[in-house]
Amino acid sequence: MNFKAPAFNALTLNDFILLYLSAAGASSALYHRAALKEVHSLPSDEEGWEYFNAMLLKHPDKPVAIAVDTVDEIYRQDILPRAHGADRREMTDRRLRQLIHHSVYRAALRQSPVAGPGRQDRYLMMGLTNTEIVRPWLDILHMRGSHLAGIWLLPALAIPLAKKFGLTQSRLLLVSEQTGGLRLTYLEDGELRFSRLAPVDSSEYENPLESYAEEIERTRQSLVGQRLLARSEPLRTLLLDPLNTLAELHAFLPESAGFLCESILRGELLEKLKLPPTLLAESSDALYLKLLPDAPRSANLMTREQHAITRFHWLKRGLLFVAAAWFGLAALASSLLLLDSWRLQHNADIEHAARQQNQTREADLLAEVGGATALAQRIRTVQIWQRIAALEQDPVPMFQRILNISNKIGNLHIQRMEWVTGEAVILAIEGEVISFDNDFSAAHRRVQDLADQLRGDLPANRIISVKRWPLNASTTSDLEGEFGNSHVNARFSIEVAETQR
Repeated sequence: MNFKAPAFNALTLNDFILLYLSAAGASSALYHRAALKEVHSLPSDEEGWEYFNAMLLKHPDKPVAIAVDTVDEIYRQDILPRAHGADRREMTDRRLRQLIHHSVYRAALRQSPVAGPGRQDRYLMMGLTNTEIVRPWLDILHMRGSHLAGIWLLPALAIPLAKKFGLTQSRLLLVSEQTGGLRLTYLEDGELRFSRLAPVDSSEYENPLESYAEEIERTRQSLVGQRLLARSEPLRTLLLDPLNTLAELHAFLPESAGFLCESILRGELLEKLKLPPTLLAESSDALYLKLLPDAPRSANLMTREQHAITRFHWLKRGLLFVAAAWFGLAALASSLLLLDSWRLQHNADIEHAARQQNQTREADLLAEVGGATALAQRIRTVQIWQRIAALEQDPVPMFQRILNISNKIGNLHIQRMEWVTGEAVILAIEGEVISFDNDFSAAHRRVQDLADQLRGDLPANRIISVKRWPLNASTTSDLEGEFGNSHVNARFSIEVAETQR
């Protein structure tokens, strides 16, 4: 059935238990982060089952993936209309029941689309016809409460093997020596077309490899008969030789007989698959166990019920992972908040201690100068003197300039000049116009001339303003003079202020 299985590939960080089954024996391994561990060869009897049971006890809740190498297999090429999602599953399930009705372990491996105007896809229908080879191992899985990740026929592993070795652009017959016989798998452009496990009786020949050559020739004739290979076309034959024991087979497969024979030897297999030599020495099946995580998911033979159990298991594990991730994030966020709170409190304590130290030093310094009031008075005095220094170091030159200007104008008598510090007004001038004769216009002009000449003579940052004129027209001013004697004074007042910077 073409039922989408859970993700299972070499990139996963999950652990898996891998199991290789054949009529002659079995092999197991633990798969962890793209590496094999604990590889062991097992007999297909009670001793092997006991070891597998112990392995499940040692690694509880680990999913198990199974590769099966047996003669009890069936392959059918089929072409179906293109469909997607649930429609494709329904279509392939119905077709699988028609073609492989005598087995519950079946799958539809989707392949390249059919060339042409019609929208059709090519499928390889495959099935395991004898379930007894997997039944005891599945019973142990059920008893231990472990779940099944998938069941694959061994030829399905030829697909990832072809990708790793770049064998996806030609027709190829892949030959490998298995415990149950000679495995012959035919691929076109990296896609599986069919495979067969041929039991070999080497007693008929002086050289056992002759029987291998006979089976290979028989397979080539079958390809020609099925019109998968032209009679004159040479067949590229690739010998998978992890034990370096098939070198002499090249002599039995000459180019003149229609073969292009090549070999993949032990060293190249170990290098490409990143497989430690010790594991291959422990079990020659380690090669297939290493390829098993990369088996195509649509070639998974599990039943619909097994898929449902596996999907529930992955859903449960996913929910637990999400819950653990949220808990971890919450714990991390709480830790970061606590750390930040501690850091802020620590900085506050440092600032408080520094402030206390500064206050203590300030109190000590104030005590030395007589207290805060005395220090403030001293500071104010210094500021006043600095301001005076910025204005004029000595007011006498300014007084003299003012007297000279008033004398030059004439008829002006300066009665009082007062220097003021710490205020905006820095100089107050009081005087009187003499020889007045009640001529207010002439008196006004003289005061105006005095103010104008002061503006031109004093620095630009001085503001000259007349505060009192000889005739004050303000309604708020008091009348001043001696009535009866007809004598009125022509007094004036001028202020010199500093502009605000």
